[in-house]
Amino acid sequence: MKLMVVGHPFLLAYNQKKYVAMKRLDPGLHLRLLVPDRWCERFDWRACEIHPGLSPQEVTPLHSWPRGWHMTYLHNPVRVAAALRDFQPDVIHIEEEPQALITVETIILRNAFAPRAALSAFTWDNLLRRRRLPLGALKRGLRRFSLRHLSAMSCGNRRASELLRAEALFAGEIAILPQHGLDEAEHHPGRELPLRSRLGLEGVPVIGYLGRMVPEKGLRLLFNALSTLQEYSWKLLLVGSGPLEEEIRQRWMAELPGRIVLLPPVPYDQVAQYLRCTDVFALPSYSSPTWSEQFGLTLAQAMMLGIACIGSSAGAIPDVLGPGGLGFAESSASGLARALQSLIRSPGQRKLFGDRGRHFALANYTAETVAGKYLAFFEQARRSHIPRSRVPQTRAPRTQVPQSEKTQRAFAVSPSPESAHATKVYSSKS
Repeated sequence: MKLMVVGHPFLLAYNQKKYVAMKRLDPGLHLRLLVPDRWCERFDWRACEIHPGLSPQEVTPLHSWPRGWHMTYLHNPVRVAAALRDFQPDVIHIEEEPQALITVETIILRNAFAPRAALSAFTWDNLLRRRRLPLGALKRGLRRFSLRHLSAMSCGNRRASELLRAEALFAGEIAILPQHGLDEAEHHPGRELPLRSRLGLEGVPVIGYLGRMVPEKGLRLLFNALSTLQEYSWKLLLVGSGPLEEEIRQRWMAELPGRIVLLPPVPYDQVAQYLRCTDVFALPSYSSPTWSEQFGLTLAQAMMLGIACIGSSAGAIPDVLGPGGLGFAESSASGLARALQSLIRSPGQRKLFGDRGRHFALANYTAETVAGKYLAFFEQARRSHIPRSRVPQTRAPRTQVPQSEKTQRAFAVSPSPESAHATKVYSSKS
């Protein structure tokens, strides 16, 4: 198969590991990644990188404009057209939202220079948005155009697949797949004792959070819950940046003296090292009118490392957590406090949920598992592709958004039937 991928995440060598794993599984795979030559990643500008497992011919950096926002950037169309004409892919996968300008640009150029290629795209969108005029009408028009040309869609979470099907603009193949898999060798359990010592985290249970320091990630909820548990010995490790940093320094580090260690963001390939400094990982996100947790990659990383995990009921967190951790009702400080208390007090409970989480992560989130499912997804897109002139112009039937029924399509995460009952939930009433 000749696979072309368009998407800003694959500017970084770390994110290219997904396609390195695909090449290991299918040595006959011919690959081309079209990525921006520079991008603002995690508040920092990064230049294009090439993973050692890929050749320079497989990664093509392109000038993009405007840089830094995934919904509005475009590539140099002359360079994209040349790449399509020369490579003639079987499948073009656009790792961007259907209504993104780069998606529309790629589809138009594909129609002109590689019309036999099947098209697929990716979406995280797990919110039912009411798009208003005039921008909303433009976005809906772009989305309608893209979905009409796509043979398959990969969704980063179950809710996104439900909304996509209910939207009645797309009748093709849908798969629920994590955007990235995890390197099992990199995510091995351990303690990182020298780093713990340098950070002053020895001798007590360490609760950890790595990610954006923004309100919707539930950090204030975490601080409030921990404020009720000061009779226990514990410390909190925070790694990341964002608008809440100053509040954390000025308020919470004063209210919880000697308890909080705050560090700036670390490179992707060091995340596992800092997670191994923790005994409990918490992701207490809550949903807002404009955002809901779409996956929670650090949660999956902590699970694979064998760290006991706590997650709220927001967005995709329950599906990612599966039977491998403790759940609580989103925005419930008392529910979060009870979950934290049970793990702070009991090394046995930490080991039990750490082992459960690792078992679930190894079954669902390894690079090889995710790569294999993407290969099957691309092959299905190729086989189901029909030249547009032969596609009957029919509208997909409108359906209601299912609230609890799981999609019938392929799942990247396939919990056992009892998994819904295996995750202990701490609610405000428990």
